[in-house]
Amino acid sequence: MHLDPIARLCRKVSLVCVIALLFPAVRANDGLAQEGSGPGTLELTLDMGQPVLSLGEPVYATVRLVNVGTRPVEVFKLLDPQTGAIQIEVSSSNRPRFVFLPLFYADAVHTRTALAPGEAVVAIFPVFYGALGWTFDRPGTYRVTAEYRPQGAPQPDRIRSHAAGVTVVDENGVGASLLTGSSAGVEAAKFLLWQRGDQLQAGQALLTGLVTEHPDSPLADYALLAFGRNLSRSFRNYAVGKIREADCEPALKFFQRVRSERLPAFLQIQQRLDEARCLIKLSRPAEARASMEGAERLRAGRPEFNLLFQQAIRLEPALGHNSDINPPHR
Repeated sequence: MHLDPIARLCRKVSLVCVIALLFPAVRANDGLAQEGSGPGTLELTLDMGQPVLSLGEPVYATVRLVNVGTRPVEVFKLLDPQTGAIQIEVSSSNRPRFVFLPLFYADAVHTRTALAPGEAVVAIFPVFYGALGWTFDRPGTYRVTAEYRPQGAPQPDRIRSHAAGVTVVDENGVGASLLTGSSAGVEAAKFLLWQRGDQLQAGQALLTGLVTEHPDSPLADYALLAFGRNLSRSFRNYAVGKIREADCEPALKFFQRVRSERLPAFLQIQQRLDEARCLIKLSRPAEARASMEGAERLRAGRPEFNLLFQQAIRLEPALGHNSDINPPHR
């Protein structure tokens, strides 16, 4: 089976490349779809972010598995379709029920954790594009459910969420160019999904044209963010056998054009942390400090975003040293 370069890399280091954000505990958000488990010990909730989306707009699901019982319960730590612990089902009036399939499955060890009463494991992951292509491939109203699938557990022990509704509208045909089935459209989808990929040149060209022609489209902000995030990190381009180092000046220019308030909170935090990393590389500590403060305000003490900060510090250790970006006042 042919695998893209990033997919080949991800199979080697799957735990790093799992596209999910895993959190130890989190407060429930408004508008979550909820359903208690059969034995009343675990509850799974699903949040699709926005009830109305534009055709081609990236969609991220948030699943929350909480212990609503009175005793600790062992659960999987990695809640993601790529690990098989979570299954996402989608249906609409124009399309029968189908299961969202990721582009690849991670060879991850099913590590478990004990949840105390009231604690939760949370994951955020993209569901807009996978092995079946675009998930929401036409305008309409979709019904989305999540199911927690403990390894080897019988059907009655699986835990389902209530359905979350998503309405997809065609914004004057803006996103339709991505869903034509062309090779450029496929590359554009993967670039939005991975937010990196120097080898996806046709896809980047398609997204550049979309941003130029439709700068006010919500899709334009996701594309600009992907361009910035791609350049803010080094990238091994297997197509040419070279490593392209992080290019922070143009990355910051892309970030400056993003209307981040239109993006999900965790993408806004990712952007601020990437900005801070680049500003440190460019020896601009005051601006890096401002970006970090912006990320902290967005986090607002919520532990579900802690992993984002941990990942950013691994890429740029200076983010973890207050003295480097927060010099003492003299």
